[in-house]
Amino acid sequence: MTQGLSGLSIRTRLFCAIGLLSVVATVIGIIAFSTLSRADRQIELLHSVSLAEVSRALELSQSVATLSKSAPFLLSLNPPFGISSETDEIYAAIARLESLAQDDAELRRSVARMRAAVDDLVSIIPQQNRISRNIDDIDAALEVLTRRYRQWTSTRTATTYQWQAWSALQQLAMEAVGTARAPTLISIGEFRQRYSKIRSDILAVATPQIADHVQEIDRTITRDDTLFNLVYRKLAISLDAENALFRVRTEAERINQLAARNVTSARQRLQVSQVETRGRLAVAQWVMLALMAVSLGVAVVTSVFVSRYVVMNLHRIAQAMRRLAAGDRATRLQRRLESDDEIGQLFSAFRIFRANALRLDRNSRLIRRQNTLFSRVFENITDGVVITTASGRILAQNPRTCDLLRLPDNAETVETVEDLLAQSPFALRKTAVTVAGYLEYESAAGHVIELRRSPFPDGGAVWLFSEVTERRLVDARLAEIQRVETLGKVTGEVAHDFGNILSTISGNLHLLESAEPDAAKTLRTRIEDAVDLGVTLTERLLAFARKQHLEPQRTDIVDLLNAMRDLLEIALPDTAALTVITPKDPIWAMIDPGQLESAILNLCINAGQAINRTGQIEISVSEAGGGQIALAVADDGEGMAAETLRYATEPFFSARRGGGGTGLGLSMVDGFVHQSGGSLKITSTPGVGTTVTLLFPAINQTAPIPAARYAGHALVIDDDPKALAAAVSVLSTFGFKVTTAADYASGRAHLVRQPLPDLVVSDLKLDAQHSGWDLIRLALDGAPHTQVIAMSTHLPPADCIDPADKERFARLEKPISTQELAQVLARFSCSTTDSASDDAEV
Repeated sequence: MTQGLSGLSIRTRLFCAIGLLSVVATVIGIIAFSTLSRADRQIELLHSVSLAEVSRALELSQSVATLSKSAPFLLSLNPPFGISSETDEIYAAIARLESLAQDDAELRRSVARMRAAVDDLVSIIPQQNRISRNIDDIDAALEVLTRRYRQWTSTRTATTYQWQAWSALQQLAMEAVGTARAPTLISIGEFRQRYSKIRSDILAVATPQIADHVQEIDRTITRDDTLFNLVYRKLAISLDAENALFRVRTEAERINQLAARNVTSARQRLQVSQVETRGRLAVAQWVMLALMAVSLGVAVVTSVFVSRYVVMNLHRIAQAMRRLAAGDRATRLQRRLESDDEIGQLFSAFRIFRANALRLDRNSRLIRRQNTLFSRVFENITDGVVITTASGRILAQNPRTCDLLRLPDNAETVETVEDLLAQSPFALRKTAVTVAGYLEYESAAGHVIELRRSPFPDGGAVWLFSEVTERRLVDARLAEIQRVETLGKVTGEVAHDFGNILSTISGNLHLLESAEPDAAKTLRTRIEDAVDLGVTLTERLLAFARKQHLEPQRTDIVDLLNAMRDLLEIALPDTAALTVITPKDPIWAMIDPGQLESAILNLCINAGQAINRTGQIEISVSEAGGGQIALAVADDGEGMAAETLRYATEPFFSARRGGGGTGLGLSMVDGFVHQSGGSLKITSTPGVGTTVTLLFPAINQTAPIPAARYAGHALVIDDDPKALAAAVSVLSTFGFKVTTAADYASGRAHLVRQPLPDLVVSDLKLDAQHSGWDLIRLALDGAPHTQVIAMSTHLPPADCIDPADKERFARLEKPISTQELAQVLARFSCSTTDSASDDAEV
């Protein structure tokens, strides 16, 4: 027997095993089919009797659920077509219930009562909707009257009697609005009594005009009937509707109980049939278990044969894989017979794996060549390259990095890029703009490097240091050209506007010579208007040029904002909601309050115009730290793109649709803020909104107003003799003892001596090759009490000083005016007083 089986092929053995398993499976299937057929006939019998009752009960429950859900919904529908559609659906559900209840007398009676309740509910709805529409129309008209009277009461020119009368009219209209929204029958009477009393009180002292307004309110609350009767009828009808709904729910619950009773009866019949079917299935299960045991025996025999064949060949493949992994690329698998079964596929996979290993060796040699090439690039690239880990630790850096950062060869080894920059003479530029991962650093000698960080997928990064000094010089020249172009545009606009003003004045003066007295008055008015227009234009130009006349005084920003709240609400559109956030304690600044109010109003109007539909405008003031006050105006309007934000403060630049706007609004605000010793910051995201922040120097609320004259030693450094003499003259008027230096070397010689002057005034461009910034930093570092003023005919956009020295530093355009110098000295004096008070507290 064994010899006979051993002579069979693997395929024949598998076919025999599969054939035997198929026969057993067929027998099992026949038994299962016979048993299931008998069970199926039993189920069909149950389906014809019991399940029909269950289905009928489910349909009853579904129809009742539809009625219970749709009936209350009728009360909330307003359009007639919606009510008609929902009513048809409800009556269709009742019709289904009636068809299902033909064989059950008790169920027919419940359905009839439900139809009667629905009929009552449907008849109530048109009356309720008609009365509700009348009440809503009256309520809307009363809201219009209430807003009108509220606006009149906020008029500042109204007399006391007018204000009281309009307030009473507003209260009368609000009582009528309360009646329209009364929730109960009792509250209707209370509103009616208050309405009648207020009406009588108004008419007792009313003028004919006020009486007309009372009659207008009376006409408004009277449509088909008076408002009080309409509301009363509406509430009464609502009670009837609730009663009808209660009847519908009661009958629905009764129908559900009847359906549940039928389902219970059907369930009992199903349980009896289940016991009978379970017995038949138990017999079939034992027969199938026996046949499954036979199948299991055949499967075990087959698995033993297959496992021996598979294990032997897998062992051969495993040995070959170990040799291949050990580096023996010449190892091979020898087979006498080729096969396409799984073992044959494993043999083929081994050959593919061996070919891939050979290919991997070739790729490794290629990678080594690429690494050599990368090393050459890394060592010889003109830019500095630093590679860091995910934690920021430096993995590698090329020699060019130290050259660009001006580090000596014996510089201390550091762990991070930040430490590397700290060793170098470079510092982050205050005027640098971070775009797409770029940062700019500048040394005291004027060299500029650009730093770019490119992240790796694992969290590490490569840092690239590039020399961009020459490129920044070209950019500065281009910016100067753009400023000249802007100045030309300003000149053209000013010439055009002043030409129109002068033409108006000249023409009216010519007519004034021969005009009659009555006409002369009109002509003089035109001349005065033209002069006023010229004054306004001049003030706007001075604000743009940061030369407007300011009258700074100690101002509580919190009190100023609270006082402006009413003005801002009037100026803003109804679609913009205003929120003013202020601290409880006052915040003081030395500033022109009138110009600050104008700047806030300008920013709020811009924010309102940026809101298309409805939005929020928020004004907040707080202490920003570093001795500064932050006043922010934020909106959730359209926002600005990066390109628009770049030119937002440029004169005559406007991004409004249709070309609206002069383009001077933000430019004037920027000029006022900088002339007041502050700065302006704008952040914006398209589709999210814009925030404009004004930063001003803060003063101590208990600090005394600085005196007009000062005692101390001042040093003036300027290579222009005329400008030097002018600065000395202005400083002398304030009581300073002035020392002069006509060049860079003389100024440096004065600053290395001790004690240093109390005030240092230096030009930024000295001897055509030296920068005044070096002397300014030397003065600020020399003594903590020394205060410094930088002056130039063209001030740079940003300062090259440490932020900690901001309070002791100021900038003035040449020639220095007495008024501007007074403002700077007043700020210095306040800052010194604040520091002294802080030291005293410590």
